[in-house]
Amino acid sequence: MTTRSALLRLLAWMLLGTVTVVGALSFYEFRRALQSEIAGNLDFGASTVMQRIDIFMFSHVENMLVWRDLEVMQDIRINDVDKRLSHFLSNLRAGQGTVYRSLLCTDDGGRIVAASDPALIGQQVPVVSSWMPIPGERPGTVSIAPVPGSTAQAAMLRTPIANAFGKGTIGYLYVLVDWDTIRTLLDSAVDKGNRSLLLLDRDGQVIAASRSLRDRPGSRPLRLQNWLLPAEGAVSYIHDGRALGYGELLVGAATSSGYQQYKGLGWHILMVEPTAVSFGPIWRLLWAMLAVLLLTLLTGIWISSRVASRISRPIVALTEFARQFRQGAAQLPAVPETAISEVEELHHAYVEMIGALERSREQVVRAGKLAVVGEMAAIMAHEVRTPMGIVRSSAQLLQRQPNLGERERELIGFIISETERLNRLVTMLLECARPTSPDFRPHDLHAIIDSVVGLLASRAEDAGVALTRETSTVEMVLDCDREQMMQVFLNLILNALSFVGPGGRVAVSTYRDADAIWISVVDDGPGVPESLRARVFDPFFSRREGGIGLGLTIVQQIVQVHGGEINISESAWGGAAFNLRFRTP
Repeated sequence: MTTRSALLRLLAWMLLGTVTVVGALSFYEFRRALQSEIAGNLDFGASTVMQRIDIFMFSHVENMLVWRDLEVMQDIRINDVDKRLSHFLSNLRAGQGTVYRSLLCTDDGGRIVAASDPALIGQQVPVVSSWMPIPGERPGTVSIAPVPGSTAQAAMLRTPIANAFGKGTIGYLYVLVDWDTIRTLLDSAVDKGNRSLLLLDRDGQVIAASRSLRDRPGSRPLRLQNWLLPAEGAVSYIHDGRALGYGELLVGAATSSGYQQYKGLGWHILMVEPTAVSFGPIWRLLWAMLAVLLLTLLTGIWISSRVASRISRPIVALTEFARQFRQGAAQLPAVPETAISEVEELHHAYVEMIGALERSREQVVRAGKLAVVGEMAAIMAHEVRTPMGIVRSSAQLLQRQPNLGERERELIGFIISETERLNRLVTMLLECARPTSPDFRPHDLHAIIDSVVGLLASRAEDAGVALTRETSTVEMVLDCDREQMMQVFLNLILNALSFVGPGGRVAVSTYRDADAIWISVVDDGPGVPESLRARVFDPFFSRREGGIGLGLTIVQQIVQVHGGEINISESAWGGAAFNLRFRTP
């Protein structure tokens, strides 16, 4: 058996078995999860719509309870002779839009005394024998019934009007609610989706339906007595939908729970969705999985036929990669493409090694520069400081001589100031070439930053620069040399102050994460171009007029001795941001 045939058989059986088992399990789990998700969504949707209907009914019940106690209702006793009550009812209907068909007030005998529609005055209110009291804190005060002959196009609410000047009632207030409002509410709840809504009374009689069910051919009033209607709360189940002209349906059913004082009418809401629609994505997934299985098998056969011939190619490519680098290619050759992870890891490791060599070379160059600085510092300390001290002492002696003119004193002052500047330069060179070993002790970085900001506050104020600090509330203690860390912050802040003009801003901020302390010194100056950021820490590189170019070199040395890192980025103000990071245990 050849390697090619062995790989072909192994891959084919492995793919076939794996995809078949995983596909079957995935199909079953997806179907179960989707059914549970959709059922829960139907439960929630049905409960939400039922609550909206409860709120709708509650608002109208409350309206009637408020209206019946108004003083204008007592006009029934005088047959509304001045039509004040009819005018009031007309205004109420106009204020409610299309919700109410009409509002009526009758006397105790059922004769319409006042109405929003003047044509109804004097007629008898339709006789209804099936009034159902609406439960509430005051039972029986408001009742509901379908309007006779309206085929459920409207519902009638009735409440008695008490005699304000005696006992008993003087008549009734009727409100005819247009049932299209309920249908509109159902339509908006399902919009134009695949779901439908049914509103049932406590006996299972369908009293309203969403548009998709109303528009079905042969639709008629239904009584769904064999459907599961919960006594309270919401349930979901699968049910035969032939009564509605569908196949199998996924149903979410909820029962009215009332709203505030309104206890509900025991109505039910059914949200239904055909299972063919609900589980459509699952069947599409099954066909997609079969297509993927076939494609995977074909791809596997093609891959296995070529793997044997391609095993040696990455090794040859890696050999050529190493040969080109050894021959000193001007640019690092591209990493050979390979599908074998071990060879790919070897490629990346080789590239990382080359990168480390490049960084080591840069460090050697930097170390060479610092060695030159050290030699220069030693020579200057020996050759410059002694004569410089003599010159300074001589100038100080001359300064004490009497009878010196202003011009002579000015020249002597120049000599003294310039010798001091030369002395600082020599000191900085020595610090850069032979840094002092740090004395590591626990120190509060916030306290060090506060000391430095306090030292430079007056200088910043004289320059018209706002120097602020935004330190974290978390304690930041670091094992460090306090004097050297003060030197770091002094150099960074002085560097920032030298690049911002009057009205500028310099800020020092701190932050602590899980494993490091971060300190940033930011300004709104011109910033550091990205092309120069790699050279900023080189000795004798300075962008400031009159600068020596050693301050940031010393800062980097101190930070590295303390086990930290420093980098340059752009601040939120558009200037420079020097970011220090110190690892913490």
